[in-house]
Amino acid sequence: MNDIHPNQNIFSSTMANMSWTKIKQCADENAIVLLPIGVIEEHGPHLCSATDIYAAHTYCLSIMKKLKEKGVSVIIAPPFYWGICQAAKSFIGSFNIKEETAYALLFDILTSLKDFGFNRVFAINGHGDINHKITIVKAFKDACNQLGILACVSYNDFMSEFFGYQKSDPWFYNVKESEITISTAKTPDVHAGDIETATINAFYPDLVDTDIAKSLPDVALDDNFEAWMFGGQLKNLSPEGYLGSPASYESVNITQYLDDYSNRYVDAILTRLNNSK
Repeated sequence: MNDIHPNQNIFSSTMANMSWTKIKQCADENAIVLLPIGVIEEHGPHLCSATDIYAAHTYCLSIMKKLKEKGVSVIIAPPFYWGICQAAKSFIGSFNIKEETAYALLFDILTSLKDFGFNRVFAINGHGDINHKITIVKAFKDACNQLGILACVSYNDFMSEFFGYQKSDPWFYNVKESEITISTAKTPDVHAGDIETATINAFYPDLVDTDIAKSLPDVALDDNFEAWMFGGQLKNLSPEGYLGSPASYESVNITQYLDDYSNRYVDAILTRLNNSK
């Protein structure tokens, strides 16, 4: 399964587990940096609260492997998991970090990477709250403008619709939408549904309660998108803290999902690197 072994920790194959001399060697090779980003927040009664950052770390491992196969030098930064918890903030286990705190930490991390000699950083974000994404964009935008590095976040159309950013802004890289179906679930995975449950079960099986997952009925978001994304009303929409079909996790083709995800990100990263020359 992409040579990613179950039950690794989120520091596995990152700078945190490397000596400073090995990190320096990567900087001397002009390695690109993958920065896994997430939050610590509830993910239903069946998943661990660190689901988003475990997923982001898993994505980084797969992306790094594929980039190295193409001859690109890559290193993974220690994971950043103090992002903005907006939709699920009313639940125990969801840490509420101020936007200015998250921004300052991210900018300091990017500054440190610059000081280490790294000039190309790509965020791999595992969390979907809008304020979280916009905070990341602000930090990466300022890193581009103030530090003179290539610091990029994956672009979403809502960033243009709601916040006036453009896809061509230098702090974005453009990841294509997936064109495959990897699950038979009828209810989309918005939060802690079939795909997130399948991901954690595949790579961190000790962190998911599959018996509980199999017992959970589907909970659909329906027409409550704005309440979910902007209002922090998940507890009203789903008292148990999930939106989707956790019970359908076994129908997810997790190998195909991870392969598709990482291929799309690798293509986007390489395109952005080529355009920056």
